[in-house]
Amino acid sequence: MMTTVKLNSPVRRSIARHVVGAGLLAAISVLPLAAHVRPAFAQTLSDVSVADIAEGLLPSVVNISISEEGGPSGETRPLPDVPEGQPFEDLFEDFFQGEQGPRSRQYSSLGSGFIIDPSGIIVTNNHVIDNADTIEVTLADGTTLDATLLGVDDKTDLAVLKVESDEPLPAVKFGDSRRVRIGEWVLAIGNPFGLGGSVTLGIVSARGRELDGPYDNFIQTDAAINKGNSGGPLFNMDGEVIGINTAILSPSGGSIGIGFSVPSELAENVIDQLVEFGRTRRGWIGIRVLEVSDALAASLGADDPAGVAVGSIIEGGPSDGGPLQEGDIILTFDGQPIDNPRDLPRFVAEGRIGEPVDVEIIREGERMTVQVTPELLEEPEEVEEALAETEEPMDDGDAVTPGLPVSVYGMTLAELDDNGRALYQIDGDVEGVLITEVEEGSAAADEGLMPGMVIAEVGQDAVTTPQEVRSRIVELISEGRRSVSIMVAEPDGALSIKSLVLE
Repeated sequence: MMTTVKLNSPVRRSIARHVVGAGLLAAISVLPLAAHVRPAFAQTLSDVSVADIAEGLLPSVVNISISEEGGPSGETRPLPDVPEGQPFEDLFEDFFQGEQGPRSRQYSSLGSGFIIDPSGIIVTNNHVIDNADTIEVTLADGTTLDATLLGVDDKTDLAVLKVESDEPLPAVKFGDSRRVRIGEWVLAIGNPFGLGGSVTLGIVSARGRELDGPYDNFIQTDAAINKGNSGGPLFNMDGEVIGINTAILSPSGGSIGIGFSVPSELAENVIDQLVEFGRTRRGWIGIRVLEVSDALAASLGADDPAGVAVGSIIEGGPSDGGPLQEGDIILTFDGQPIDNPRDLPRFVAEGRIGEPVDVEIIREGERMTVQVTPELLEEPEEVEEALAETEEPMDDGDAVTPGLPVSVYGMTLAELDDNGRALYQIDGDVEGVLITEVEEGSAAADEGLMPGMVIAEVGQDAVTTPQEVRSRIVELISEGRRSVSIMVAEPDGALSIKSLVLE
């Protein structure tokens, strides 16, 4: 059985996640706890034997099996699809046959894992052990140990197990996946199709691949990964874990040379928290963000479309009333550059909770640094979904700062108060947002907008604050609009419609 991840593109829709027998190979991440320091290995295949590297690492990779009474739906599990005539067809039938008849209501599934601490701490995929009644770990020497589940994180598909052993277990250490280069040799070890201790060799094909998770940042490799490799480590040539094998792109369910591994940079913090707390403790700053197009950058006073724009501030969140404002363009978070809307939620989630972090922003064309303090992201689920939201437009009224002037498309806008009415002799029946300045040669000037005019509607929606005007314009830009109708009132109350070109 194989579950296909439903994604937006035809290529992504063929990405499947598997576990031997149960049918799901998904994201796993492994990370650093105290581990035995293994000897350094040479960097190139010409300098060292792959057999020497594999020999030193094999004892740290384990097979994981679970049993569950009746299966997930209370029924026995069907036989996995094995093509006729394959060498291991009989082996599979013998292995699973006992689960098909009424005599057995218990099924087993197999996956991979690896030891990260000599005391018996083991990392695998959450989906490998999901719904398990019992979990068993088989070491490289054939020893079988009962495992206790310490914690899981379904967002990264990670699980941490603990086994008890009379002797310290051989553990592997983690490398820095941020230093991994495309074309670098890597080694995968796991339990494909129940064949424990299998070693495959390949290269890093790409980095930063995204599938369907809010924190995806996969390493792509052509090292053969198949059903049952879930939870197994991806090693560099120094014998360090730089990824956890998690998914394959495959129309048939077997390896075609496109596999994905969760990078150690993402998994390390998750694993540490699962060991210490039994759950993850992610941060959030309570904003929705938008991708910055050329048009949006121009409307917000930026020279180029770098970073992400603050679309709205989530009411009651960490940024409600804080230094970030709707329309700010975030360039870096804690020194890390923001290249796309998916970067910021990941950096925030992995960052320090309760400590101020420097955030570099552009506000109305001016570059500045503010400090934001992430808070602990609590359930319910919709709060985390709001954190990862990248496409929802700004909501009118979110993060409004009364009285704060706003510049957009060459106009400087202010709230229409008694002083403004007196200065421009505006009729008392006129309501909306006051234009106080218009830059010469700007889009607003080209359309004939002038100081003293009052914007009553943007895109047929009434506006009452400068922030609402900008919010509505940014929303229309994010929808792909290239012009927007603006209803303006002259000081005497006469109404006219202007068409502001969004370029």
